[in-house]
Amino acid sequence: MNSVRDIEQYHPGNEEKLLRQILEAESMILGAVLLEPGVIGDITLEEKHFSQWHNQRIFAAMRAVEEKGLDVNPVTLVDELREDVEQVGGVQFLLELAAHCPTAANVAHFESLVLKQYELALIRDSAYEFLRDYTPESAHDLYKALASMKTHMTHQEESKKELMVELYESLYHEREGLPGVATGFESLDALTGGWKEGELIILAARPSMGKTAFAIQLAWECIKQDGVALTFSLEMSSRQVMQRLLSSLTGINMMKWNNPYKYLTADEMPKMHAALNDVYKSDFELSQNGMITLQEMRQQILTLKQEHPDKPFLVLIDYLQLITVKGRFDRHDLAIGYITKELKGMAREFGIPIILLSQLSRGVESRDDKRPRLTDLRDSGNIEQDADVVLFLYRDDYYHSDTKSGREVEIKIAKNRNGPVGTVKVEFVKEYGRFVGKNDGAQKKTLKTGP
Repeated sequence: MNSVRDIEQYHPGNEEKLLRQILEAESMILGAVLLEPGVIGDITLEEKHFSQWHNQRIFAAMRAVEEKGLDVNPVTLVDELREDVEQVGGVQFLLELAAHCPTAANVAHFESLVLKQYELALIRDSAYEFLRDYTPESAHDLYKALASMKTHMTHQEESKKELMVELYESLYHEREGLPGVATGFESLDALTGGWKEGELIILAARPSMGKTAFAIQLAWECIKQDGVALTFSLEMSSRQVMQRLLSSLTGINMMKWNNPYKYLTADEMPKMHAALNDVYKSDFELSQNGMITLQEMRQQILTLKQEHPDKPFLVLIDYLQLITVKGRFDRHDLAIGYITKELKGMAREFGIPIILLSQLSRGVESRDDKRPRLTDLRDSGNIEQDADVVLFLYRDDYYHSDTKSGREVEIKIAKNRNGPVGTVKVEFVKEYGRFVGKNDGAQKKTLKTGP
């Protein structure tokens, strides 16, 4: 038994109700894994977070089964638990866990309850040690426990009273700036209000439309607002992403990166130095891991959010179909739906916008009018349901060399949960991968690199 984490010791007598709630939450988490084995890959809890030894042991066995590449079910669990089967409650208890859980949809909620209780217990232990025998180590442990708890409480829902006061005050005070992170395009901001807290934004296009270049530019716009941008690049290397960003900022042809020492001119060299310095000093963060899981993404977001709790924050993921999902799903659309649902949950949990790039089906190519539609999203039902905003990019010059549109790109807002839909037209300078507002002459002349 783990006596330190035995919840009955923390909450004797008058805390029986809380004890039952936590045990119920733990049972629902374990039952959800038995109901839908795929969810275990994205549960961030560790064995230590469970309050009771038998739940810790069952969860550890689930992790072990999953790491072997097997489905988590009562049969594989019994084999993994071996002599501990009876100690955790027997086969009947495992069957009851699955039967007791009606759905795996609320696992994130129960996970939050368990984690919060673990942190409260950690604070209690740390405070006790601090008061009993003060040392620098005990003071540091208490500080860490309190800081961790503060981070998780930061994004709790506002009380009704606080929300009403905020809405009342908004009637008499003009808002400064946009409600969300500005996009850098006035016409796009007018339709979206910027990228807002808790939003999942889908950016989709056929290959070679410039969606990665556009997404990188959106990430840098967040940096220019003294913000933090975390990019998960599952397709390109960090070097390639940085080269694209630097070319966009300086207006220098991307091909010169093949041999910059040879091809950069005397005028271009100081521009590149300045851009390198700006990016180096910024909070433009890159995560390059082609096999990253949702659980790993969540941990990186949490860590960075803890470091910058009050800054504008934007997450970019390139792209949806390359995200690794642990566990097995009967159909590909179920796996995609699971990913988008989890990412939407992360956006709400951390109070941040997440821009998720996605491929479009090849069906677009078979039509005369190749402008994307919502039905062109691969496994569109799930993606469309979870997304707050869906953007499509379309370049006519890609399909028609004789087009009169030139460098024009159509940014179509096909879905906007909290605003209007419509189409914004910009220009794409392919040589250095930068989008420019068609009517923004100043932006065409000046490519500002810093905040």
